[in-house]
Amino acid sequence: MDDKKKDKITTWLLIVMIISLVGSFVLFFTGFYMIGFIVGGVFMVLATFLGQWSSDKNRDYVHRNIHNSKNKW
Repeated sequence: MDDKKKDKITTWLLIVMIISLVGSFVLFFTGFYMIGFIVGGVFMVLATFLGQWSSDKNRDYVHRNIHNSKNKW
């Protein structure tokens, strides 16, 4: 994937996360508890996915740099 496409996906994912979090609170305060709970669950799933993906990406980056550093000498 090119960088522009990754940036677009990341931007849209963050926008959806913010909208789902705000929507969940609004729905809870207006009395639609079940729908608010479902929208909050969508937020939690997206946040978990994004956190896990970022963690794996960082771990892979560190592993590659350590491995490349040992092979330089």
